[in-house]
Amino acid sequence: MYKIGSYVKLKNTNLTGVILQKKKDIYTIRIAEKMIKTKEENILLVKHIPSLENGKVKLTLNTRSVEDTIMLRHQTVQEALEHLDKFIDLAICSHLTQIKIIHGKNGGILRKNVWEYLSKHPAIKEYRLGGYYEGSYGVTVAFLK
Repeated sequence: MYKIGSYVKLKNTNLTGVILQKKKDIYTIRIAEKMIKTKEENILLVKHIPSLENGKVKLTLNTRSVEDTIMLRHQTVQEALEHLDKFIDLAICSHLTQIKIIHGKNGGILRKNVWEYLSKHPAIKEYRLGGYYEGSYGVTVAFLK
């Protein structure tokens, strides 16, 4: 059981906030400008007070290392584009400047759809087929802005 005013961290994240309210087994936690309701089993007490900015908890991104390559082979076009979208968001948040997209060589259907998607994505500066040692025409190398 945690007290109101205690600093807690949401499990499996780097999100830290302060407990504002407890009703039955549900805690209301303020993280940055957001209010989150969760059960006690999803939070951990923070031993030290996180850095504050203007009296509010400072929100930081997860600092785990991120791969620069995504494998889309054997996925439907819809699945591949959904995964690619999430991957590009993660690459942007991780400050990557180049990513590799493995779409395979079979028929070029995924490559065609990936290239169409990349041509419209605002974070993509340019893209090209992979070189000889990068996977050739089964891989697209994209450069982020």
